[in-house]
Amino acid sequence: MKSIGDFIIFTDVVFNETFKTESGLELFADNRFSQKLLAQREVEIKAMPLEYEGEDIVGWQAFIDPTIYFQNLYNHGKGDNNEVAGYKGHFKVQPNMIIAIRKDSNSQWQGFEGNLIVEQVIDSQEEKKSGLIILDIPKSNPVKGVAKVVVPNEELDDVIVGDKIHFNDYYGVTVYLDNKELLWIRTKDCLAKIE
Repeated sequence: MKSIGDFIIFTDVVFNETFKTESGLELFADNRFSQKLLAQREVEIKAMPLEYEGEDIVGWQAFIDPTIYFQNLYNHGKGDNNEVAGYKGHFKVQPNMIIAIRKDSNSQWQGFEGNLIVEQVIDSQEEKKSGLIILDIPKSNPVKGVAKVVVPNEELDDVIVGDKIHFNDYYGVTVYLDNKELLWIRTKDCLAKIE
């Protein structure tokens, strides 16, 4: 199978029936309401665009933006859902919809092209008042524009897993990797590494 401008990916399950929480609890959900949680994001790359000049990654695993599956639902079954006609489970994916890649399940994820995945840093500073009993639990809030790198990108030479960065916090898309809610951002939105 050849593709002109898109990657072709394969998955045998588009929507799972259950999703796991960060603590490992498995919950059932309806894909009409929980598409992002149930969508299969880890897929296999079956074909690359003819004019793609990067490394040959056919057979590699990809972590994708699952909105390629949603279009048919939004069009109430009347539109193209990006599935390749005659090839069940094969979908056309534009390069900017591939978030990360890895050679196999024993390899680490690597941000694809200009993408990386981060975890927002949480400020869990507790409110302290002398002589008072505080009955409500202090809330943890994300620190604005600060994140820890989970999936790095080789475009950022000195940034590795675990590094903290400042990023443009107006950008970022929620993704779920290993049952954890993370942020997908672009390398161009990384402002600085925190030493």
